[in-house]
Amino acid sequence: MYKIRLTLELNEESGVYTVTSPDVPGLVTEGSTPEEITRNVEDALHGLLEVWAELGMETPASLRNAQAEVPTTAEVLITA
Repeated sequence: MYKIRLTLELNEESGVYTVTSPDVPGLVTEGSTPEEITRNVEDALHGLLEVWAELGMETPASLRNAQAEVPTTAEVLITA
């Protein structure tokens, strides 16, 4: 399990968020709901970890292991 920061950018025409991470170079995915975003980030990260292993690359130091018991926080910008 990893703890990573995510950046979400809304495409207002489609209502879909483009998701990247300053902690994980190459992580790019999309989603329109929190559940879909979470699932797609997990899939993208799994794929990157496999590629890095196949290429003999180390996991980025910014990708931190997390423990399930540790509360998760999120920063969100909301316009009102």
